[in-house]
Amino acid sequence: MEALKRYPKKFAGRLTLRPMEASDQSALLDFFRRIPVDERRLFKDDITRVSVIRGWIRNLDYLNILPLLAFEGARVVADISLHRDRRGWARHVSKIRLTLDPEYRRQGLARALLLELIDLAKGLNIAILQAEILDVQREARLLFEDLGFQCVATLPQHAIDLAGRVHDILIYVQTITPPESLAPEARLTEAEADVGGG
Repeated sequence: MEALKRYPKKFAGRLTLRPMEASDQSALLDFFRRIPVDERRLFKDDITRVSVIRGWIRNLDYLNILPLLAFEGARVVADISLHRDRRGWARHVSKIRLTLDPEYRRQGLARALLLELIDLAKGLNIAILQAEILDVQREARLLFEDLGFQCVATLPQHAIDLAGRVHDILIYVQTITPPESLAPEARLTEAEADVGGG
């Protein structure tokens, strides 16, 4: 992928940013185990389990999921990823997930990482960035709103966290480029675009 030739790169002063590699399993486990328990309960998976991280690494495919890791030395201090389904009608949409080491918060790192993804998305034919944020994640909501994301929907009681608590999911989006500019089929004539016609 041409857009990934910018990595590895120096980032936010003392950090290095690059895509996840197979050799990162141990450093990732250490990173996620430093996340406070009350936050880990809000994740979709128990990310302190070796099998979960091993599954991510075994299935590395940057075209579908692009995980970027920020390192200070050999220590992972942030994980941000783009999740895409490149088939079907949402192939121009990518979901964002972001996790920061507690010691590296309130220093502008989350903002810098999100700005990096917004810039990167332009070279990956992504038109819309989307984030799913739980109702209790107030700081995350404020950060996305400050960067121009808009809450376009609330899905009531659509999440049950790993402790069994029920939450609303708030959907935040930002349009990076007009979606129709990424749809070559939109430029076809009606006859050429006769999909499934008989």
